Amino acid sequence: MEEYVSIHGDKWKISDINEQIEWAREQVWKKQKWLPRAALVSKGKTSEYVGQSYRPEYTRLVEDGWSHDHCEICWWSLYETDNPESGVGYTTDGRTWLCSECYEKFIVPKA
Repeated sequence: MEEYVSIHGDKWKISDINEQIEWAREQVWKKQKWLPRAALVSKGKTSEYVGQSYRPEYTRLVEDGWSHDHCEICWWSLYETDNPESGVGYTTDGRTWLCSECYEKFIVPKA
């Protein structure tokens, strides 16, 4: 029988997210407010700027251009807001994120 879990009010099959959960349990997470980061914009496409070289004549560097990230388990959007459900999460490196709900459900050790 298939097991399900509710995340942000949506029903998820545990088997569909088990690999991400196992991966996340091996990482070291710290709670942090989500903040925008630099991005490169070229021909309408945006990519995160992490120090890679680019040609300014074709690509624009936008300081706060990276506007959101997604939870590695449930794909919930994390972005700059005063609402802690979307504005605070857990990160390994400021680029890889878990929403607080997935962190509490799957990562925090159960007593």
